[in-house]
Amino acid sequence: MAAGGAKDMERLIEVIVHSIPREREARDVYLAAAREAPTEMTRLLFERLAKDEEGHEAKLRAVLQLLQQASAHG
Repeated sequence: MAAGGAKDMERLIEVIVHSIPREREARDVYLAAAREAPTEMTRLLFERLAKDEEGHEAKLRAVLQLLQQASAHG
């Protein structure tokens, strides 16, 4: 991999590593809001948003794994 490409890959990995905990934090905020929700509809909305954040985290972890593998072989 060219030097610029390796640096770009490192930066992308860094951004993803930084983003994963943010997805978890967002999930926790939504779950806390769900616990305090005044109505069932609101609770369900916040639970759905929390689930979405879990999906984002899973996707980021999968991309991170692929990038790390590519970086190791590059």
